[in-house]
Parts: sequence; C-alpha cells; structure tokens
Amino acid sequence: MSDPATSNSGAGSGATLEDAVEAIRAHMARAVAEEDWEELQELDRQARSLVERAFGPEPVPLRDDSGAALRAALEELGRFYESSVQELDQRRTEVAQQIRELKSGRKGTSAYETTRRHSMRTGTGHPEG
Repeated sequence: MSDPATSNSGAGSGATLEDAVEAIRAHMARAVAEEDWEELQELDRQARSLVERAFGPEPVPLRDDSGAALRAALEELGRFYESSVQELDQRRTEVAQQIRELKSGRKGTSAYETTRRHSMRTGTGHPEG
C-alpha cells in the first residue's frame, strides 16, 4: 500500500491533502473491519502525520482556497476515530473477558488434574469392589 501521508507531496500529482485524509480514513475503516491491528497502527501514524501537515507552517495543496473541504475531511476523520475507539474498546473488553474465561477454565482443569493425580497416588476416589 502506498503511504497516503506522503503520496501527495510530489509536484503536479493533482492529489490534495483532503484526498489523502479521505484515503487514509477509508484504509483505516478497512483495517478495523478486517481486525488488522498492525496495519491500523501504521495508518494511525500516517493519519497523525496528515493532521500535522494540515496545521503545519508549510502550504499544502487543497481543493479550495477556503479550506472547507479539508475541514470536512478532518471532521469526518475525527468522527471515524470517535466511533472506532468505542468499537475497539468494546472488542478489547470482549477479548479480555474471553481470556479471563480461558484462564478460569485452565485453572479448573489444572485443579481437576491435580486432584485426579493425587487420588490415583493415594488410592482414594476409586470405587472399591
């Protein structure tokens, strides 16, 4: 995948900062949907770089002189972050619960195995007959 944060830096490429922000948001949405956490981490870095460029001292290519399109693209990126953070937090909570359940199951299995081994060594737990 090309780096949207830098893909519009070439002269005459025709790409604007808004294009890059919209592209990175679309890539992030795909990464969230596919649960590609490593890709999402890289895309987050790129998105932060784009935001820094938007507010940096150097001029950036824009669709319009007013900056309205850039403002709209950044607001959409912000909304994406808000909704994604909630969704990812919910997923993290679910995974943490699954891990707790697995650990609890493992402890129960381990306790059972320990009891069973102890019973076999001492001869208890077997019906006499």
